Amino acid sequence: MNRQDEEDRLERKRIAELADQWRSLAGALPFWTQERDGDEIMLRNQFGDELLVTLHGRWAQHFAQYLGSLQKTAGCALAELLWTIGGHGDSVQIRRQARELLRAMLLEEPRPPGRQR
Repeated sequence: MNRQDEEDRLERKRIAELADQWRSLAGALPFWTQERDGDEIMLRNQFGDELLVTLHGRWAQHFAQYLGSLQKTAGCALAELLWTIGGHGDSVQIRRQARELLRAMLLEEPRPPGRQR
């Protein structure tokens, strides 16, 4: 194994380790919903019985959109993509997981059954 191969291997290993850390962080979050009350946006747990955070001010809508895109499902999908990039998959798997992440972030429409790329 030459020096570049060893550096690549170590970099993939580090990415996989960081993916595990991100998976732990994202997996510990609750699922949540957003509610609007005037100028405030409230994030509540999926059952609606616990207020997680209140957003207000001129950036509230942007933060709400951002947090809506990077919710628990997308956070876990990001961890899986990073883990695959970290040496646990090939380019086909990486592209498939990247598309899954984009769908989880609601940036790409879900594909109908049987129409997966």
